[in-house]
Amino acid sequence: MTRKVWAAIDCLAVSPCRLGLVAGTYALTATWFIQLVVLGYWVPQWSDGNGLIPGQDVVGFHNAAVEQAEMIALHGWSSWHLRPNGWGISGLMSAWYVITVPEPWVLVPIQALLYGICTALLAKLIFAITEKRRLALLAIAPAILLPSAAMVYAQPHRDLYVQFGLMLAIYGWWLLLQMQQAPFKHAARLAVAGAGLIAFGFLVAWMVREFSAEVFLGLAVLFVLLLGVMAFLHLRQSPMYVRSAVASPVVAALLVVGMFAFQSGDFFDRELEREPDSSNMKAVPSAEVTDLWHSAAWLPSAMDDTLRRLAGARDHFVRGYSHGRSAIDTHIHFRHVADMVVYTPRAVQVGLFAPFPNQWLPHPEAPPVRNAYRVLGGLEMAVLYLVLPFLLYAGWCWWRRPAFWVLFMPALAWVMVYAYTVPVVGSLVRYRFPGYVILVALAVAGLAQAVVDWRGRRRQATVVKSG
Repeated sequence: MTRKVWAAIDCLAVSPCRLGLVAGTYALTATWFIQLVVLGYWVPQWSDGNGLIPGQDVVGFHNAAVEQAEMIALHGWSSWHLRPNGWGISGLMSAWYVITVPEPWVLVPIQALLYGICTALLAKLIFAITEKRRLALLAIAPAILLPSAAMVYAQPHRDLYVQFGLMLAIYGWWLLLQMQQAPFKHAARLAVAGAGLIAFGFLVAWMVREFSAEVFLGLAVLFVLLLGVMAFLHLRQSPMYVRSAVASPVVAALLVVGMFAFQSGDFFDRELEREPDSSNMKAVPSAEVTDLWHSAAWLPSAMDDTLRRLAGARDHFVRGYSHGRSAIDTHIHFRHVADMVVYTPRAVQVGLFAPFPNQWLPHPEAPPVRNAYRVLGGLEMAVLYLVLPFLLYAGWCWWRRPAFWVLFMPALAWVMVYAYTVPVVGSLVRYRFPGYVILVALAVAGLAQAVVDWRGRRRQATVVKSG
């Protein structure tokens, strides 16, 4: 029996596509079960009547999509807009509603397909790190089984499309890294494929959540630096493919330029004004000085301005959502880069370990569905508290492997951006998920490797004793 189980596991783990197919099939089945059975028959009071949970953005997305689909049916496709009510997801939903029927359940195959592709790409990169297929299989299990994963794929939310875009981009960066050790003709094909995946992932995320384009732009700058460092190391160790190694960061830099030209950003620019020049300070009332961003002279102006808008994003969320029951640290505001540096340890804590234990139990004022979220989230975090420390072990085992940094670097940066800006845990869990699930996968791989290493040491000790 055990041999058959392991044979089935090995058969499944041999191909990332098979793992993606399993993940997509599970997401398809689970989502239809949740929407049509759980919310349709078991607890219909938790549903809006369409398999969606009331009080969440998804209801508004669906209603806007239905309205636009009706306009398209009456007046033709000239009535279609990408962002009705400012929601890109509603524009995409409305187009599919016109082709099929205006019901959320018809979106489920698309959601399952996107989630399956995300899982397959994650499995492929985990295998590139560990070189062990069983570890890759274990590592992607949380992406399928975690309750927070169901929050992403079981409702027509923007986060799934953003995750899909992020995974495409990360795999594209991986291809650009691989081209550094390939013959130039093969490197050219990798460059085209990698740049295409990055550009498409960027566009998908931008369509549904416009300000995510700026996060992608920041990640692209990080990858230019990473690819530059790796090209330098490759040329020092083996200068066989000079043109390929040099071309890799050049292609990445061109992508940065293209992203910036397409969407220059400046989101949340008006949320937090800069401190005026010292010559004009007399014109500013002293009471307003604390509500201004104090620029750091030692930072490049572009970086300082990015941090200012990051601080403005936090102010935006605090003003609009601080009344939420899961709001934390709403008294924290950033007015200087030093404020962000001081808050960084707490941001790591919030980004990786929220919701905290005091938010795991039902709240007396919360509706039943929200309390179900709290309990499920608590059970999830109770497990992850045991797993996440092994992220350090994963780093210790595989830090020399470039694939580790291709996954770890953008995932941690993604989580930290939202840990700084979103002080509402309920929203943070969704926003951080595309990067967070990667960190969890790496931690699970680290845990599995720790078990393998521990068993190896035990066998070695047994052999020494018996000898």
